[in-house]
Amino acid sequence: METARATRTMAIFLGAIVAAVPLVVDPWGFAPFGPIKWATLTLLAAGIVVVLSLNGRLVAPRRWAVGWLVFLAWGAIASLRAVDPVYTWVGTPDRHLGLLAWALFAVMFFAAATLSDDVVPLLLKAAVLALAGIGGYVVLELFGLAPVELAGSSGRPGGPFGTPAYLGAACALLVPIGIGAAVDGLGSTVWRRVAIVTSTVGVLAAAASQTRAGWFGLAVAVVIAWPAIAPWVRVRRGLVAGFVAVGVVVVAVTPLAGRITSALDFESGGARGRIDEWEVGIAVLAGHPVTGLGFEGYRIGFAEGVDAEYERRYGRTFTPDRAHSGALDVGVTTGIPGMVVYLLGAGALVVAATRGVRRGVPWLAGVAAGVAAYVAQQQFLFPTVEGDAAFWVFAGVLVAATTRSAVTHRVPRGTWLVGLVLVGAVGVAGALDLVADHAVANALDLEREGRRIEANQRASDAVALRPDSIRYGFIAASIAGRDGTTLGSARAVQLIDDAIVVSPRDPILLAARAGYRLDLAVVERERSILDLAIGEWEALVARDPNHAQFQLELGIAYAVAGRGDDAADVWLFAADLAPSSGAPWANLASLAVDRMDPEAAERALAELELREPDSDLIDPLRDRIAVLRRDNG
Repeated sequence: METARATRTMAIFLGAIVAAVPLVVDPWGFAPFGPIKWATLTLLAAGIVVVLSLNGRLVAPRRWAVGWLVFLAWGAIASLRAVDPVYTWVGTPDRHLGLLAWALFAVMFFAAATLSDDVVPLLLKAAVLALAGIGGYVVLELFGLAPVELAGSSGRPGGPFGTPAYLGAACALLVPIGIGAAVDGLGSTVWRRVAIVTSTVGVLAAAASQTRAGWFGLAVAVVIAWPAIAPWVRVRRGLVAGFVAVGVVVVAVTPLAGRITSALDFESGGARGRIDEWEVGIAVLAGHPVTGLGFEGYRIGFAEGVDAEYERRYGRTFTPDRAHSGALDVGVTTGIPGMVVYLLGAGALVVAATRGVRRGVPWLAGVAAGVAAYVAQQQFLFPTVEGDAAFWVFAGVLVAATTRSAVTHRVPRGTWLVGLVLVGAVGVAGALDLVADHAVANALDLEREGRRIEANQRASDAVALRPDSIRYGFIAASIAGRDGTTLGSARAVQLIDDAIVVSPRDPILLAARAGYRLDLAVVERERSILDLAIGEWEALVARDPNHAQFQLELGIAYAVAGRGDDAADVWLFAADLAPSSGAPWANLASLAVDRMDPEAAERALAELELREPDSDLIDPLRDRIAVLRRDNG
């Protein structure tokens, strides 16, 4: 392919990643913001591999080429020792951040570094379009008109990412780029005006997200870009002062002020929570300092850093699968060597950003500020496929524009075959994932309608389409397990067993299997199955002794087996780990009634009422205690 044509084609592919990955949403799927974005990214990245081969050359800044090679090689070594032997390579169905994703980031970085200056405006226009789509989605969300209604929403918009944190991260990257494009004009009055409008909407979206990491990133963008901004501010001091005054008023009369002050609360607010999360991550890293846990391994190793105080303060409604710091997240998955390479790269990008601003080119200053902002916010968030894809594209543009040590390499001719195979593989995998995602969404709808047989069949169809995805196995097991029959419980156990083959140490899967096994033991009244369930819960508690829910479930298994003293002991420990929960006390009260001990039952009931005064269990327990006292005279 002719070099100029290949370069332009590559810019189109990269621009599609910048604009499409953030914006594509599948409102009809079970996970509207997941499979569709990953399928889009992998397909476009595979296409870039083909175009790079046809172009015949690759521009690789020396230090960056070495850095990426070292990081990917070390990542491969870490993956060979990973606690999750499959997902360390390809990523989990929820996060997709395995070694494959990092390799795709490298491809996008070097492809962007290879672009000629005349096609870079295509990427800037893509960023402007992405901002327009993100801002438009947030506006719809604020008026209750978003295509996807978020379950359990915090009231903060998540944009086309489904989460406020990702929205804030995207705005940190794209708003400065949009402003730079507006100042540059991109060769057209129309594009200048569009960039001004979309950048303004992007600022509003960043504010509405209430994401403090994103705000910090934008503050860093201002600092980095100050040499370019300062002359304009000096000329328009009155206008700037007016904007600042309006901003202060808006912050003061909206929830934004509370979010800012919470970030500075080191006793019980956002700062305290983030520090506690970092302490857990540091403890995990200390236990695996060389190669870490492997990519996607944090959800498995998280328990190693949790002490009783953390459990009492935060509990574990959800199992964290990432450390809330870019450097720490890379550290716990690739060890200290991987973290050092990451930090060197982050520092190099900030240095490149300062150089880019000094070049005096408006669009480059915007890219520099956006890249620096994204690096900064990531230290309070973590790497994400949804945001890092566009970030590494613009990082490649920035490095290419600010380095003199680039070396042009010839791309082996046969690489296009590899690219075509990759296109086919990710295309098929992405299509199957989308079909499976729709199948489980349909299965859940059928279950709500009471059509359980059809629901189970649709869920099984999803598992058959993507047996490598533990998400579909887990959902299918949940539907089967809610049946309440022997067949349903047995089916649930089998589905979870199949998923565990893919991810043998996943704590959510292991807990689900133990739970379904206990259900099966109860409905079948089979002691051997009950002993298996008890053994599984004991193993989970041994690995994670400070998990209140695990302790609670182990106590239930003991109670079913008639081991009342053991049940009472673990429930008391669970009550200590979850001081605001009434569940352990409800169980203790029920056990005391069974043991004909009304005084102990009343003491436990009082503790339940103290913690959960509106619990539906209070009246039935009170009635049982009254009956017990009457029967005892």
